[in-house]
Amino acid sequence: MVSAATDRGFSGAGVGLVRWTALSLMMLVLLRSGWFRKVTGHVSLSKSDWWKCFGIGFFLFGPSHMMFYLSMGMVKQGLASELEGTVILAMAPIFTGLLSYFFLHERLPARRVVAIALSCIGGYIVTIGFAFPSLLGHAKGNLIFGLGVVTECLMGVIAARISRRSSGVAVLSAQMLGGGVSFWVIPLLLPSVLPLSFGSTFVSWLPLLYLIFLSGLVTFTIWYRIVESAPLTQLVVGIALQPPLAALIGWLFKNEIPKQNAVIGGCVILVALALGFLGKTEKVEAID
Repeated sequence: MVSAATDRGFSGAGVGLVRWTALSLMMLVLLRSGWFRKVTGHVSLSKSDWWKCFGIGFFLFGPSHMMFYLSMGMVKQGLASELEGTVILAMAPIFTGLLSYFFLHERLPARRVVAIALSCIGGYIVTIGFAFPSLLGHAKGNLIFGLGVVTECLMGVIAARISRRSSGVAVLSAQMLGGGVSFWVIPLLLPSVLPLSFGSTFVSWLPLLYLIFLSGLVTFTIWYRIVESAPLTQLVVGIALQPPLAALIGWLFKNEIPKQNAVIGGCVILVALALGFLGKTEKVEAID
């Protein structure tokens, strides 16, 4: 949907500014509702934790998405590849698993290590197949995208640590506010790198509705609620579902017949999910 917005007049920074500003304001309004606070298990943050979460949003959350949008712009210039970016994204479970082990002291039993490895392999097979991608021609764009992925993984682990001693939605609210502010500040400091432009028609704003509501408010609220009590090393296995789901959507809505590698990779990912989610789930502990 970001591509759909940029094709209709938005710059990547413009998408980020509208999306995260809208989300941060919506979250502030929703948290005034007793019903929403009850459903999401809201617990107020201490002043120090609130500023930590705001800082996470400003220095990690916002910049990671700026890197994503910047690399997407490079795709149109031939300096990056959307396909290769998906491969890099498929490595997120490995980064998150390692960071969770060190920062959250989560156990990594052999079954979950195998599940994370299989999820990465399955995501690679769906996206590339059984060959090596030609990354050298797109080194700059891939480096920026990869740095964005690592930054977002680090942000998610730090946010999970605070969520487990308070509440996910409280962390998310402060983090979104920090991310929104970063999109007002950083593009103004780097206008040549992150130019701001916006769509001028009603149709050009339609992709933003999806990015704000379904892919933003609903998805992030559910994820942060689950992270409070579930091991992050278990949840990240589900990230590998993105490539096969994209192939499934293309088949259902665009009549694109899934290739053999998509089917095989999807089966590998299903095995990874079974290994990652079946069996006993250990209880996570809050860390001060």
